[in-house]
Amino acid sequence: MKFILGIIIGALVIVFMVQNVQVVDIKFLTWSVTISRALMILIVFAVGILLGWVVRSIGYRKKKKAGESGAD
Repeated sequence: MKFILGIIIGALVIVFMVQNVQVVDIKFLTWSVTISRALMILIVFAVGILLGWVVRSIGYRKKKKAGESGAD
């Protein structure tokens, strides 16, 4: 089920990217970059997936560690 949901979300992101190919200026503090909006969407999506994976992994490790120390 998770796999199918992932494919649906990925397909929606791809459709959204294809419809938003204009070039945009991104400014953050003193940095400025001109990038395709589609590429920006892909980068933000990938960073979100990576952060979600990291947070879930940290939670899993804490839970596993707590389970090991409680068994003693």
